[in-house]
This record gives sequence, C-alpha cells and structure tokens, in this order.
Amino acid sequence: MVIESMNKSEKFWDKRAVEYDKDEKKWSDSHNKVVEHTKKHLKTDDIIIDYGCGSGILTFQFADLVKEIHALDISSKNIEAAKQRAKGNKIENIVYTQTTIFDEEYKKESYDCVLAFNVLHLLENIPETLSRINELLKSGGLFISETTCLGEQKSFFRSIISFFSKIGLLPYVEKLSFSELEKMISSSDFQILETDVIGETMPTYFVVAKKI
Repeated sequence: MVIESMNKSEKFWDKRAVEYDKDEKKWSDSHNKVVEHTKKHLKTDDIIIDYGCGSGILTFQFADLVKEIHALDISSKNIEAAKQRAKGNKIENIVYTQTTIFDEEYKKESYDCVLAFNVLHLLENIPETLSRINELLKSGGLFISETTCLGEQKSFFRSIISFFSKIGLLPYVEKLSFSELEKMISSSDFQILETDVIGETMPTYFVVAKKI
C-alpha cells in the first residue's frame, strides 16, 4: 500500500516538475522568508537532510552555509532538475538522491538538521515520518519545516482540494491546522523553538523544533 501510494505521488510530481520552476515567481516572497528564517539556525559544520527537495530551488541557497547536504525527493524529474541547478551554480556539497526519508542509507543520529519544506501535508503517515526524522537527528538536532495548513482555510476550499485529490488531479493532502501540526511535532519528542505564519493566500506554518 505504501509502495502504491509512493508510485502515484512519484508520477504526479514527475509531471509537475516541468512546471515547478515556472511557479517560483508566484511563491518567491514566501520562499525568501523561509530561507532567511532557516539560515540563522545553520552552522558551517552541519550535515543536513533536505527532505522533499523538489527541483532544489531552496536547497542550493543553504549550500555555502553548511558542510554537506543530503537532498532527497521521490521524483526522478525533480532530482534531475536539482542536479542541473547545482551544477549550474558550481555547488559540490549537495548529494541528490531519488528516495524516501525511510531509506536505510540514512543512519540514525547522523544529522544536525532536517529540512522539510512543503512536505508534511502531502503525507499519509505524518507521525511515522516525524518519528523517523527524530531518529536521524543527533541529540539536540533541529527539524525545520514549512507546511501548508489547509485546516486554516474555509471549509469550501478544503472540499475542493479533497475532491481534486480523490480524482487524481492533486496528490493526497492532509488538511492540518496550525495547532494540530504543533501537537504532532511535539508528540514526536521535539521541543518547538520558533513558529511563524508565512503566506497570506495559502496559510503555511514555519516551525523550528529541537530533538529532545
């Protein structure tokens, strides 16, 4: 069932990869805020994971701030685009891989920070994923995320999203509220250090949490 769900998501994001960069201008203000919020928490000796890196729009902006980035995405098209972006910017400390966060190549307690931008709301197993992220982090490591929270939207809009998801025009979308997201993160042995609401049209929640 998990493999089937992943295959469906992979196909969706492979198709979406063609248009992803074209939409960057639409979300540039939100992305800039996320980048600035995140940068202040990174250190030059950090080894980090960027989970759901997409086409690498955000990933490469952290490359000169840390020692090494392991960037992953389920879409081969996204990974291909991300590699080209890194090559074009002459970045050599990012390893791009088409895989999931549950890949056993990622060892427990090996990472200083895990980034997950616009990922959690697309998962059917958020608590399991948060638990996995926690075990990958070193003691005191940081989990930094930005998550679309459709639970903060009007019910009519949520119904439209649900309908499009059911007929396959959109991937699975979890309709989280800010408080529900915080509770999930806290329940996964994290201490929330910082939060911010980013984006007006589409409410997204920026969270910095430390592994307890």
